[in-house]
Amino acid sequence: MNIEREETGTLTATLKVKLAPADYTPGVEKALKEQRKNAVLPGFRPGQVPMTIIKKRVGRSLLINEVERLIDENLRNYLQENAIRVLGQPLPKPEANDTNNWDEPGELSFSYELGMAPSLEVKLDEKLGVEYPVVDVNDELVQREVADMQRRFGRVEDAEVSEDKDMLLGDMIELNADGTIKEGGIMHRATISLEFIADEGTRALLTGKAVNDEVTVDPHKVARDHDDLARMLGIDHDRVHQLEGNFLFRIVEIKRMVQVPVDQQLFDRVYGKDAVSDEASFRAKVKEGLEAMFRRDSDRIFKRLVVRKLQEQTPVELPDTFLKRWIAATSEKPITPNEVEEGYSGYSEGLKRQLLEDRIVEQYGLEAKGEELDAFAKRYIADQFMQYGMPAPEGEELQQFAARILGDREQLGRIRNSIVEQKLMTHFKALLSPKESKVSYEAFVNLARTV
Repeated sequence: MNIEREETGTLTATLKVKLAPADYTPGVEKALKEQRKNAVLPGFRPGQVPMTIIKKRVGRSLLINEVERLIDENLRNYLQENAIRVLGQPLPKPEANDTNNWDEPGELSFSYELGMAPSLEVKLDEKLGVEYPVVDVNDELVQREVADMQRRFGRVEDAEVSEDKDMLLGDMIELNADGTIKEGGIMHRATISLEFIADEGTRALLTGKAVNDEVTVDPHKVARDHDDLARMLGIDHDRVHQLEGNFLFRIVEIKRMVQVPVDQQLFDRVYGKDAVSDEASFRAKVKEGLEAMFRRDSDRIFKRLVVRKLQEQTPVELPDTFLKRWIAATSEKPITPNEVEEGYSGYSEGLKRQLLEDRIVEQYGLEAKGEELDAFAKRYIADQFMQYGMPAPEGEELQQFAARILGDREQLGRIRNSIVEQKLMTHFKALLSPKESKVSYEAFVNLARTV
């Protein structure tokens, strides 16, 4: 087999592949013999069907299969041996490949388009100037968490008159435009949490009501989104889009979460018996826990900020025309050129970000090693057993569990990504020496959404 490379652009090339009969004939003949050995046809003893009949029936398909196998194997080897980093995968050029005569094959010729990854050099130092965002855990945030704990460990009681944080259980009944009950309309038992109703007018309508009271509501204003409304009304998502008009909500029960007091009983339930002995220590521990929780989020945001800054400073060129064709050719569902164009900007930005991260991993030697993957899998297994109160396996048994996990391609990928993510984070902190920047909780949430 002969493979020639022809440069067609900065990041594109064509691979021209030629197969001589000597390349594919041995594999085809072997496959034909296997077919003959197993062939059963009327008038012939098993294994004695003439080869001419076998060739006529399956010769062409066996030839195509063998040629495809050879091309796939040799293209992969060629790319690896020549250190060519491709984006997507080689795409056959139909106009060049349709000239082959499969009925009387001789030398077979094929052409494949390549899109190649750009060469990148990334420099990590303090001059990058990316700050490390830290949530300012103030008294307001601590109080919000304490109040949540009070409710979490509280108890649910029946109430006579609804307040703005209560849960109302009742019947949602579809109405006609004139306010009468719609015959054959939707009628479903639902729960409405007043605390989570965004529309203030609707929340006010449902506040101060008693059991058996009836309130006319806009169903879209008592649910968080369409999925929530579908569950509330017992219908599928598509039908939600067809809903028009109001519903009658007939209150059947009013439930109220009664908070527990901030006392020793709460301290013990949250942190264990006598771990905390007074409210000041309790609030200090709550603050410490919040800071640790937000610190994990700070790591993720900082990493994204670093990569975004690197993207701004490191122009990444892509073979756009090739990639658009590749997207269209490999899409699971038919996709129009306009749809490719509409989605390409987001796709290309994600690809550039991934290429930068991959280059950092390669340049600084941050890839997950075999022993790290093995150790991670074993820790994961031990944690799973501990979670269910069971003793973790040891020795050979533990190694067998780990081997099964690492033998699963999907789980192996997740483990590898977790290890690399942690290495990137540690490396960024060490090389960039970021200055901490305190931000409000609201600004922190907005930052997390936008980077």
